[in-house]
Amino acid sequence: MNTDTTTKCYLGKTGFASRIRTLALALSIALLAGCGGGGGGTTPTGINTTPDPVASNSYTVTSDGYGLEKATYLSSSVSTLGIVFRAAIASSLNDPAYETVSRIDIVPGATITAQTTYALGSAGGAPSFPGNLYFLNGHPSTLLRTVGGTISFSRYGGNSGDRVSGSYNAVVEDDNDPAKPTYTIAASFDFVIGSYGAVLPAPGSLALAAQPAYQSYCASCHALGGYDTSASGAPDLALKGGEVPARYAAGQAGHQGVTLTADQIAALKVLLNTN
Repeated sequence: MNTDTTTKCYLGKTGFASRIRTLALALSIALLAGCGGGGGGTTPTGINTTPDPVASNSYTVTSDGYGLEKATYLSSSVSTLGIVFRAAIASSLNDPAYETVSRIDIVPGATITAQTTYALGSAGGAPSFPGNLYFLNGHPSTLLRTVGGTISFSRYGGNSGDRVSGSYNAVVEDDNDPAKPTYTIAASFDFVIGSYGAVLPAPGSLALAAQPAYQSYCASCHALGGYDTSASGAPDLALKGGEVPARYAAGQAGHQGVTLTADQIAALKVLLNTN
């Protein structure tokens, strides 16, 4: 199981420099080795708490066979435990409801060469990536495992203020399902180590957009995790978004004769997977 352990800090408007020095000494907690990222109420470890107006982070999902929520906040950090880049659902670094969507970890002292392709998971044929790629999708822990694919970097530096750019094409196994289906998730990223900030313009929540379709076509029979606890004999749909495309094709009558648009199908996948 992948989980996320982070530390929370508070910065007031006075004594800013003093608090920074104090926090720099206090930030000795460790991210779990080999963990994912995730839960709310915590601040990512090692974040540079001085915003850099020049620095800008970006994370763009280019292909998503599983169903990830759109990130609203990006942050990066470096510490003795390595480099961590998070795409999250949050309004600020200290948002008590901070939830990680995806996370890239690079081990301390890793030698990364630009323009080199690294293997993810157990994939062969390329140097092994000296780190991990996790998908939490807003959950405190996950049974999603990156089992293959590749990651490459067009720019890389290992210190605070360095820019890291690249892309990945990951094969993800869903161990929430006994059949262990796999999905492909691809994204590009560009971030400055030690910076953070909201995604602008703020993307709309796909899970929220899917709620009307769920209420109209699913709620009378199914339950959905903590979002909808009532059911009438049908299975709970939590974490089953990957099954939606097998039951619906855009513009065609599917399960129970229901016809959905491509946007509704994509949004329902996310709603189910985030609950």
